[in-house]
Amino acid sequence: MKLQEFTPQDLEGYITLATKFHSGPASFTAPDVAIFERNFDYIVNHDSAFGWFIYEEGYVCGYVLCSMMYSTEVGGLSLWVEELSVEDGFQGKGIGSKTLNSLIEMFPEVKRFRLEVAPSNESAKKLYKRLGYDFIAYEQMIIDR
Repeated sequence: MKLQEFTPQDLEGYITLATKFHSGPASFTAPDVAIFERNFDYIVNHDSAFGWFIYEEGYVCGYVLCSMMYSTEVGGLSLWVEELSVEDGFQGKGIGSKTLNSLIEMFPEVKRFRLEVAPSNESAKKLYKRLGYDFIAYEQMIIDR
């Protein structure tokens, strides 16, 4: 497994994979190309957001998006794994585990790694628990503009 950072030429590849991800049960939001374009632009132009294609055996088999922020709760940096998607044909091969472990190695300064999981995504919950992630009891509230 290898992570390849997005380059400015990778927009269409990202849009294709993000559309699949947001069309499935792991996402609560429908695919929105305008959002994907804004995400991609921010990722390739700022130091606080990251995007990588996941390669296995020479094939793009998924992607991962992260953003970094300072967390006053832990008194240090927090890396939010915003999206982690592994294509169906590559699931169950340890790619998700390797990806999350690679992020931990890539960011030794980070105090907390955080992610969300859809309540119905039992296989992802098992993976995250096996890797040491625990649930936190917060509920989130949002207001969009």
